[in-house]
Amino acid sequence: MMMLNHLTFLINEDIPKQLRKSHILNPKFISQVMFGRCPKLEYLEREFLASLKNSTKEETIRIAVKSCQYGIVPLLDKLIQWLPDIEVRQMDILDPDPEGKYLFKFLHKLLFDLYSYLEKNFYQYMDDEYKMPDYNKHLFREFIMQSLVTVKSSPQFRSLDSRLQRIVIAPLERSISLANSDYLTHGNRDYVEKLANQLLGFVKKGNDNVWRLYNRLQYIDFNSADYVRYLMSQFRAEIAPIADNKRRYLWLIERRKKIAHQLVENGTSFRIGQKSLKAVLDEWLKWEIYHAKRMLELEMISK
Repeated sequence: MMMLNHLTFLINEDIPKQLRKSHILNPKFISQVMFGRCPKLEYLEREFLASLKNSTKEETIRIAVKSCQYGIVPLLDKLIQWLPDIEVRQMDILDPDPEGKYLFKFLHKLLFDLYSYLEKNFYQYMDDEYKMPDYNKHLFREFIMQSLVTVKSSPQFRSLDSRLQRIVIAPLERSISLANSDYLTHGNRDYVEKLANQLLGFVKKGNDNVWRLYNRLQYIDFNSADYVRYLMSQFRAEIAPIADNKRRYLWLIERRKKIAHQLVENGTSFRIGQKSLKAVLDEWLKWEIYHAKRMLELEMISK
């Protein structure tokens, strides 16, 4: 894309050249960029669509979208680095300032809008494993911080087993940890947002019990190894007091039916490429049922 290449040269070459002369950008240079040399968003979108005009193959479109994604993100991050934190928190305010930092915000908005256009219209072609722009992380961090405060302060959440609490909020805490700044990719961002919304739904509903939470987590296929182990330990604890083999067998059958009838959102998974939570639990319960059935048969034979 010629216009994106132009912006790349402007941000990587022209502006640093100006900043080497003075940390205050020349008003004439700012005016030339904003009102003369800088393409408008609709031109960038039109140019991108024109590059896909003759592409009918999925892979060709995927390559074009990823190429645009890889080009935009480093530019967005570079512009953010030139802005103080207070300006990042006021990114929508484009009033002129003495040092000319509003040019960085102007360019950032242009590229961020183009990036948002890609997410809205070509999301399935984007690289799920590629890093998020720093500004997306900033916005996402605010949402997750607010979600954590709401969830952790809820009496309903605090009434849950402490081990379960730690397991379900761990992905949220990891996503905003500075030590895990590279953790937040497209795929991770989308999943953690869904997990946060399910937890918010659980605490705001008011009358959800722990089984409703299990249903919510199965719906988004929270196939975390820690969560799978937790559920199995809970099921074992529930089975342990049932000494009667027939009652144990029927309990397991009912539990398997209950899990089988719970919904799962298509294309959603905490660990893509691993067995779904539903499949793992079904397999475990199947063997528990087989064992209980054998014990019941042996009991009947002995009689």
